[in-house]
Amino acid sequence: MATAKKTSAAKAAVAEEKKDDDKVLVIIPKPHNVVGDTETVVGVNGTMYQIQYDKPVMVPRNVAQIIKQSQELQAQIDEITEAAVMRPGKGAIAEL
Repeated sequence: MATAKKTSAAKAAVAEEKKDDDKVLVIIPKPHNVVGDTETVVGVNGTMYQIQYDKPVMVPRNVAQIIKQSQELQAQIDEITEAAVMRPGKGAIAEL
């Protein structure tokens, strides 16, 4: 009986690993403020992935999720930064 539990636990662990091994295609566009670099590094649970900019790359699904979250955060940062930039005709005192 104990062997059956160990076997099913091992199968569950393998199934979980296979789910994480699902690969998806990602393309990371080169940021406008990056000069000279041709790739970026993405780390997940201690495993580092070196990914070239502007090239289609197959990565594990969890890495793709990290990349997507990073791109969404960067879009929010760009939006906030754009709103805060002084423009001609805009008041010199920022609204709080």
